[in-house]
Amino acid sequence: MVGEPRLRLTYLDGIRAVAAMFVALHHIWLGVWDDFPSNAGPWWTGWLLYGHIAVAVFIVLSGFSLAIEPVRNEGRLRGGNRRFFRRRAWRILPAYWAALAVSIMLIAVRRYELLGPDGTVVGHQPVTAKSVVVHGLLLQDVIGSPSPNGAFWSIAVEWQIYFLFPLLLWWQRRFSARTLVLAVLAVVIVSQYLSLAFDVLSPIQGLTPQFLALFVFGMVAANVLTGPPRPRRWASAGAAVGTALLVACAWAAGSPAMVENFFWVDLAAGVCTALLLAGLVHARSSRLRSLFETRFLRWTGRFSYSIYLVHSPILLTLWYFAVVPMRLEPVPRFLVMLALGMPAVIFGSWLFSRLFEEPFLRHRSWAGLREAFAARGAALRSRLARMRPAGTGARAPETGTPGPEVSLVPEER
Repeated sequence: MVGEPRLRLTYLDGIRAVAAMFVALHHIWLGVWDDFPSNAGPWWTGWLLYGHIAVAVFIVLSGFSLAIEPVRNEGRLRGGNRRFFRRRAWRILPAYWAALAVSIMLIAVRRYELLGPDGTVVGHQPVTAKSVVVHGLLLQDVIGSPSPNGAFWSIAVEWQIYFLFPLLLWWQRRFSARTLVLAVLAVVIVSQYLSLAFDVLSPIQGLTPQFLALFVFGMVAANVLTGPPRPRRWASAGAAVGTALLVACAWAAGSPAMVENFFWVDLAAGVCTALLLAGLVHARSSRLRSLFETRFLRWTGRFSYSIYLVHSPILLTLWYFAVVPMRLEPVPRFLVMLALGMPAVIFGSWLFSRLFEEPFLRHRSWAGLREAFAARGAALRSRLARMRPAGTGARAPETGTPGPEVSLVPEER
């Protein structure tokens, strides 16, 4: 694998983009029709009920992406566990905390009012010190508290799975990928059963235990990077068959039954996703891979984390201040939210990523950030000095090499 620089797996960015935008579409649907898990809207909107599955896809993607480096390093983390945890914190926490602050400020601007479709106040969304502390520490799946952003629940689950990642790698090295999958599945299924059978263990439900299995599915799928190409063709076929069966089950059972059994639905969707990721690794002629590698999806995928973090406050702000005052019927309201909301989500998330995500991707330490901002400030002052007309009291700078420029183009992931 050392001599394979073109195997950058750019289709992963496209899948991230599709999953993030699907979550945003799901929340648009929820804002218009409030009969979840039933579909109170037109039949052609029924597929938007399943935004939860997009979160499951994200978890499998996370396991796959994080396992790529260890797979190429004999199953070990380069630089050790400490480097891994530091880099994960640097990647996840700054943007998350910024989104938490934005969400809290927007709730304050709305004066905590929750408006119904007719514009009447139907309740209040509090911002308490407890919710700020709990969400700031990423403990919202363990400690109940009012949420300033409904999308934050899965960030806590994934963050906690990161701490198990070195142990999962060790297990896979010591035994095998198969025993890892079987062991984690056993733990997850037993945990689910116990949480349903005993009230004292019901908080396990908040941890969404099946997500640990989904993460492992992604880890194991990354092993095809060093395996023979033939199984990858079978993986793609398995993903297609599994997805078709899942869709058929949703059609036959109905959305309430599917939502009630999200534990098993997530596991099935996770297997399909892992097979898809494995099957697309070397499928360079695949139309599906080409779709995921289109310029728009690759670009959007690079700030998919920001889409997930801030799409909810963007949509809620648009809903309260633009759509509700129109007093539209549900279907026109949904179409207006689609037409206005998705462009607003993409633009707003891109802007958020430029401010709070990309700098931490470009610079891996506080010292690097300080140097970058200092250089950017020096370059800006140099430009202003050159633009200042003569005779204003400041000496025009001598001609020469301009100050350093700082690029904010995201690094290659």
